[in-house]
Amino acid sequence: SELRPSPTAAAPAPAPTTTTGPAMALRAARLLRFAEASSGVQNRLLVSLCSPGEAVMVNKPVDSVTVPGTEGTFTVTNNHSLIVSQLKAGVITVRDGQESKDYFISDGFLFFNHPTDGSGCCTAKISAVELVPTSALDKDRASQVLSELMAAPKDNDWDRARAQLGAALIQQVIKAAE
Repeated sequence: SELRPSPTAAAPAPAPTTTTGPAMALRAARLLRFAEASSGVQNRLLVSLCSPGEAVMVNKPVDSVTVPGTEGTFTVTNNHSLIVSQLKAGVITVRDGQESKDYFISDGFLFFNHPTDGSGCCTAKISAVELVPTSALDKDRASQVLSELMAAPKDNDWDRARAQLGAALIQQVIKAAE
């Protein structure tokens, strides 16, 4: 008698799909950036700055990061106490030695954790809705948008709320662009 697979036997697993082209190149670049940033680093703060559209930094070893918390601006360094903080519109400053870089954040969260390995490196992960270098901000264009927003009709609650929230955000952009 012949052996035949039973009708209830599981079908063979489909062959794994592979990603090619730009998506694969992007993944490879991210992995290389991560590997470079975290290999052999000891007792440093590892900062990640991410928005839905891009990862600006992934576990970059730095001295400190200053963020605009909802209760005020504060700085974290390696071995800071554990913290999760909501961030408001403002400037994030990442410092490493004498070098510093500034980024504008519309809002987001900071997650600070102690090391899970023996490296002594704490992590500060910043998840932002919008995140751009302050050097890319255009103060004149932001002022123009603010003028247009304030001149627009405010006939209902939605229009008034939009104008109020938009004005607050644009004023922070103008301040960051100075």
